[in-house]
Amino acid sequence: MARLGETLRAQREKKGITLEQAASDTRIREKFLKALEDSDYQTLPGTVYTKGFLRNYAEYLELPTEELVVQFHQERDLPDAPRTFKPLNPIARRSLIFTPAVLVPVVVLAGIVLFVSYLYYQFVSFAVPPKIDVTEPASDAIAQSADFVVKGRTVPDGRVTVQVFPGPLTVADIHPNADGTFSVNVQLNPGSNHIVVEVLDTTGKVGQASRTVRLETPASSPGVPVIIVEAPANGATFTNAQVLVSGRFDASVTALTVNGVQMPISADRRFEIRFTYPAGPQTINIVARNGSGATSTETRAVTVAYTAAVVSVTVKGGEAWLQATVDGTVVPSTGRLFKEGETATYTGREVRLRSGNGAATMVSYNGQPAVAMGQQGEVVERIYTAQ
Repeated sequence: MARLGETLRAQREKKGITLEQAASDTRIREKFLKALEDSDYQTLPGTVYTKGFLRNYAEYLELPTEELVVQFHQERDLPDAPRTFKPLNPIARRSLIFTPAVLVPVVVLAGIVLFVSYLYYQFVSFAVPPKIDVTEPASDAIAQSADFVVKGRTVPDGRVTVQVFPGPLTVADIHPNADGTFSVNVQLNPGSNHIVVEVLDTTGKVGQASRTVRLETPASSPGVPVIIVEAPANGATFTNAQVLVSGRFDASVTALTVNGVQMPISADRRFEIRFTYPAGPQTINIVARNGSGATSTETRAVTVAYTAAVVSVTVKGGEAWLQATVDGTVVPSTGRLFKEGETATYTGREVRLRSGNGAATMVSYNGQPAVAMGQQGEVVERIYTAQ
């Protein structure tokens, strides 16, 4: 039987997907995907997070999720060390006479035992993580609505954080009620969602519980087209990156738009498009229409942030000689004539762009609308820095 990592790698290569592309699509760090494929369990985070990564990666590669989770536990768990037994020596019985020579050491020993027990109790009380119980859902569950409520009970003075994978969608700094109960609304993604609930107490200890909730969209009303949005997760944050919008639709859909952009109706009934947005909150609307004119709409709210200068260049309306310098280093593929329609993106703390034809060099900086660098035939240089 193939090892877990070999199965994952073989399926990914069969689909022609690079590790970098898989990390981008699943929003799981590339080093964790590589560790899963190498069966390098020492590099992976805790079991709860690793199971969440494995479930998401398996679904992404269209592999049997639960079978791989079972195989993960079988490969990660080591067999117990063999036990040895020694014969007991016969007990010699004799009567015990309480004399001062016996009683004093017994009292002293009892005092030492009590003192050590007290210290052990205090240590255990301090070292044990705070208890957290997730009462809703009480176990793994199936949901019919993306709006989902997680309830539980923990220490009243703790701070609760809820994460939903894939995403992840994070809801943090939840303060329990006086009796320790808490409730939080989260947004589920279609398919399997791994929910991790953590509590941080005043001493810095962390308690954790998790649930798996599968969102199964109920059959839509007759005549209404069905859209299932797989990405992005509602409430997700994108840093220095484009926003990937993807999903699928039913066979009745004859027209599909994403933020007003007309999408092709493919045979596999899937769609995918990437947007470059400026910093701040953004709203994405996906609208489907069928042959009878009925429509349905899905909306996602995301946040875009920039910690670097992201400069996207498109050569349009002619050719242009271009050279890009990122953080003081000239980009090797530049310093040449770029043809009509060529595009490139440069990211760094400082991006210096020099063009021999300003009018044909269209530049978008940190998601802003693209503008020409200058006039026709003008040699121009611009510097873009992280905001």
